[in-house]
Amino acid sequence: TNGTDLHDPGITYAYPMAVEEEPLKSPVSKSVQNLRYKWYFVVLISLTNVLNCLDTYIVSGVATAVQEELKFDSGTQYGLLVGPVFTLAKTLSAAPIGKLLEISDRVQLLLIITTVWSFATILSGLSQSYLQLLSLRVVQGVAMSGCIPIGQSLLFDVTPSGRLGLAMAMYNTGVYIGYGMAIGLGAQFSTIYGWRATFMASGALGIPVVAVIFFTLTDPGKGSRDQTHTIQPRKQVHRTTTAEFLHHWLMAPGLILLCIGCSLRNAAGNIWGYNVVLYYRSQGVSVQEIALWLSWLPMVAGALGSMLGGYFSDKVIEWRPDGGRLLLLTTSCCFSAPLMALAIFLPAPFSFLCLIPGYAIAEMWLGVAMTIMVGMVPDNMRTSSVALYLFFVDNLGSLGLLVVQPVKAMVGFRLGMLIMVPGIYFFSGLQFWAIQPIVSRNVKATKEKAKELSEEEELEEEPNEETPIVTGTAGDYLGEEHDGKEPEHGRRTPQLRRRTTRGVSMVDLLDMVQADICWHRGHECMVCTCTRPKRF
Repeated sequence: TNGTDLHDPGITYAYPMAVEEEPLKSPVSKSVQNLRYKWYFVVLISLTNVLNCLDTYIVSGVATAVQEELKFDSGTQYGLLVGPVFTLAKTLSAAPIGKLLEISDRVQLLLIITTVWSFATILSGLSQSYLQLLSLRVVQGVAMSGCIPIGQSLLFDVTPSGRLGLAMAMYNTGVYIGYGMAIGLGAQFSTIYGWRATFMASGALGIPVVAVIFFTLTDPGKGSRDQTHTIQPRKQVHRTTTAEFLHHWLMAPGLILLCIGCSLRNAAGNIWGYNVVLYYRSQGVSVQEIALWLSWLPMVAGALGSMLGGYFSDKVIEWRPDGGRLLLLTTSCCFSAPLMALAIFLPAPFSFLCLIPGYAIAEMWLGVAMTIMVGMVPDNMRTSSVALYLFFVDNLGSLGLLVVQPVKAMVGFRLGMLIMVPGIYFFSGLQFWAIQPIVSRNVKATKEKAKELSEEEELEEEPNEETPIVTGTAGDYLGEEHDGKEPEHGRRTPQLRRRTTRGVSMVDLLDMVQADICWHRGHECMVCTCTRPKRF
């Protein structure tokens, strides 16, 4: 039978409850059961992210066997397979998926896309040519583009109050678990059963997860964490036109230089991530030893690095508010470079031991870089800027996979990996250090502009009037057109955007592009503090 949320009677969850013949459970018992269901929900949604990353990287774990049978090279063709083609399909399909996320049942949409990419992975094991495998890779990219935004949107609505950080940490750990399973276990499984069976097994893992979600989870609804609540009236946030958006980016060289540095750093990470098994196999390391280390090492060290990055990002800004985070970014890149160089030159198992601190320090960069970027754009441009930043960093970073074969042909695999991984790490770290004055000026200019806008808004406020409280539901603030009537407290409501496709600007489109930290189904943005409703 169905249970009802104690706080939101209109929301129904499908989970076992006591039958009518049994005595009614106490409110405390129902509350505990509801809490267990919410964490059960979090675990299942996190599993979809594990499957997402497993099926993304499984091609890297079986690369050698696939190349030998399908007769394609380990350079340009392999780079296209794992890099630009897949990434471009994923980023271009993010806007349509974002629109579906706005109007569809999120759990059902997650079920559909998980089923699609799981069967695409299974069918990859039946590929008879490189083009067939490449086509299925495109299908995977299109379907996977919705996994993270849908998953995080659901977690925001269902996570118990005060535990959102823990839930997001559990969800993001799926990246490292999936990668470790693909690189470590995938390589060993391929040696024993073949690459076709490995693809099929990887995709088949999604079927039971989809079935369990289908029978036990329901969409909690928009804003169900606080469906009926008291809302302070929001200040009017000036809507950004495409011209204003482009002008800000073009007149902020710190943004452009940061994107270039992050694209280089992302390219080095992609080169290592998709070629690590190929490299160690070329150095005579057995598949068993690779599986022994890489099945757990990326998960533990990567998750540790992600947490350390968040912790030190907050601490360093207290020590040095002006440029502290860029110094942390420089430290992450430059300190991880020699450790990655040792992981390339030393024989196993010493190379794998160097990867533990190497991964932990290297993985600090992503969240820190995102924080720096959002500090250089006004509130009303942050969501669109995050989307544009991720679009360029992901796509330009994936192009690095195309240079692996030319560099390898010129200087050899070992020296090539040294140049393309720790070499680029160190170079990007130096670039981050060099652009500190430019970024600091851009951050200062953004703060001054925000202060001016705030002063203008204060002048528009009616003097000596207490700020009223407006009571409503989250749905009242999701972008429906208002008729212009004054609310009962006599204050003007903010002009909200209509849900229409007419007159859509570039900023509107970017608002629907995948931005992992900003998909929130009408809630205020968790990181960028935007106050205008989003069309997600």
